[in-house]
Amino acid sequence: MGWFEGDNKSDPVKKLDPGLREFLEQETPDQYVPAPDLKQPAPTPSPAHSPKPQEADESSKPKVPAASLYQDGRYADLWKTYKPPSNVDSTPGVRGAERVIEQYKEHGNTVQRAAMENCALENEALAFCFQTGNWKKQIESRLTMCSAENATFSRCYQTQSKFLQALGYAAAFEYDAEREERIQMHADTLYHQMLDYEKKVAEAKAAGIEPPPLTSLFNPDKPPHIEGVAGTKVEIPGGEAVPAGFKPSKPLLKLTPHERELEIRTHNAQLEQQKMYVEEATPFIKSQADARTKRQEKAVSWFGETLGKWLS
Repeated sequence: MGWFEGDNKSDPVKKLDPGLREFLEQETPDQYVPAPDLKQPAPTPSPAHSPKPQEADESSKPKVPAASLYQDGRYADLWKTYKPPSNVDSTPGVRGAERVIEQYKEHGNTVQRAAMENCALENEALAFCFQTGNWKKQIESRLTMCSAENATFSRCYQTQSKFLQALGYAAAFEYDAEREERIQMHADTLYHQMLDYEKKVAEAKAAGIEPPPLTSLFNPDKPPHIEGVAGTKVEIPGGEAVPAGFKPSKPLLKLTPHERELEIRTHNAQLEQQKMYVEEATPFIKSQADARTKRQEKAVSWFGETLGKWLS
């Protein structure tokens, strides 16, 4: 009998350090387990339930989430990929950094969908421009690409998106349908207040009279802030100063006073949102870094610095 015919039940790694043994067991690949036989008899179909006419009408309507202002099914195609933050898995493996990433990705899409809803009339006017009128009108529309309607819709969509961001739409981790709806309606109200003021200013200039006083859309009681830009003084409603690192979409001189205020508000809201995301993800990132450091220290004590750092 040779040495290999000894006791087969003895554990060859029982003399190893318990911590090293645990590490080796964790690093061992999982054993292959064959998939179970899924061939099962199909269940006997039960008699179909004939829905009532009212139930059939309700089921035929497209589903939209509570965040949409139009619960009759309009814009359902825009909302079909929407996932409220409250539906995101809250298990420890998903919370923290992964939750922040998911929320950040969904935030931009949600703001765009809400802006499209607020600009529904402008969008319909652009679509009708290509479809209505006699053949001469349709040819003219195609030659000009409905530039007037296109410009109106583009400005509405871009400005409404900024109003939504400045007001904190879909920025909170805890989803509140009523809060989001109020913000969406408030953004639409502020946008039309801005258009009404611009219309009054144009009418005053045409009549040769003084334009109405400039007031803030966000803080009507605060006086405007005067900012010097390229040797010229520009007014910014609401007492908002130009923050450090601020990069507007256009030079301040080419923006209307309310657009300047909105640009600054949107910039500040984005900074606050990024700060909130960092605070939410920091504990998770720190715990992952601490766990990796502990694994690295154990591996270095067992295998040496070079191999230990590579394994961990």
